[in-house]
Amino acid sequence: MDSKALLQCQTVTRLLSVCDTGWINPADAHLAFDLDSLDFGTLQQGEVVSLQYSFYNLGPDTLQIRIVSACDCLDVNWTTVPIPPGERGYIDVVYDSTGRAEPVHKDIDVVFENTDAQGYPFVKRVVLKGNVKRE
Repeated sequence: MDSKALLQCQTVTRLLSVCDTGWINPADAHLAFDLDSLDFGTLQQGEVVSLQYSFYNLGPDTLQIRIVSACDCLDVNWTTVPIPPGERGYIDVVYDSTGRAEPVHKDIDVVFENTDAQGYPFVKRVVLKGNVKRE
């Protein structure tokens, strides 16, 4: 199965999985992240890890990220140019574990310029997970 077909299958799976709640995120029809959650495993306190989230523009319109919201412990950068249909966008995340020794579960909200039928911006949440051990 090629990557476009795989992403379309993942999108359908996501849509079916939310049927129990009755709410479907309008953004799901327009974009699909390769992985909604990344786990960096276990770090020693003081180590720094860099990860990248990648998404595919499934819709007919160009996508534009407005902002990526995350806690102060994360350094985030994202694709700042418009993402045409059929192309990819990226969210780069750097986590510095200095001064931290704990399980990590961080939500990262990606807010787009694009809006749904009611005028609300598309929003997707991705998650960063892992564990930090004391030195």
